[in-house]
Amino acid sequence: MLSAVQPDSGGRFQAVLISEQASGARFRVELSTRAGVWQNEATVSESAGEVQWGAWSGGVRPQVPGQEEQPEPPEWLCRYLRAALRSAWRGRTEDGWPRRLTRWRDAPDVRRDETGEHKWADTGLEKTTEH
Repeated sequence: MLSAVQPDSGGRFQAVLISEQASGARFRVELSTRAGVWQNEATVSESAGEVQWGAWSGGVRPQVPGQEEQPEPPEWLCRYLRAALRSAWRGRTEDGWPRRLTRWRDAPDVRRDETGEHKWADTGLEKTTEH
């Protein structure tokens, strides 16, 4: 675990640089909400800034009998993490890869547009299933 801090509201992410090579950078990442904490490793490709990660560990443990476990962090928090890592990729030529990124973000209002798709009201981001 990178940090023991869980936010009372919204979500928090932290990314710590593990390594940097000619092919890109690798980060240890942690996402946390009031409900749970998830860990993973993310890679950012040097050539295109593509962000990838595998299966998440940790998650939400059910507090109520019959409630389902959530093995994946909230999509909106993953989108913020991806955007921060892409921003780090864009700035790497001037500043190098950051050693650590830590951010707190409020949970967005989820609304549906006229097609029935989710829209993240306070971010303008559309929901996708890619990770």
